[in-house]
Amino acid sequence: MSKLRPECGINTSSRKPQSRNSVLWGILWATDRRRALAYGKLYDDEGRCCAMGAYWERNPTEVVDNSLIDEVAAVNDSVPPEATDFERWRHVRRWLKHQLGIGQ
Repeated sequence: MSKLRPECGINTSSRKPQSRNSVLWGILWATDRRRALAYGKLYDDEGRCCAMGAYWERNPTEVVDNSLIDEVAAVNDSVPPEATDFERWRHVRRWLKHQLGIGQ
């Protein structure tokens, strides 16, 4: 179970998790048209979501390794809650592009 996003639950699927790069690309694409990411949880009370929530909105049945969920959540939440949602979005996107080795 994910420590930073416990609402993700326990993976009971017999399917193997997607590869790290597949998930990172999926998050990049899922956040492409957004300009805001929520802090601290998969979905907040205002209908926003974090980077992993954005991924699962587009890929609701995909299995993701818990360590990757926690890594992405840690990057998402490394921007303090006082920052704007756009600043968080920009930080996560920059990290994703760095992880994938693509231009900024």
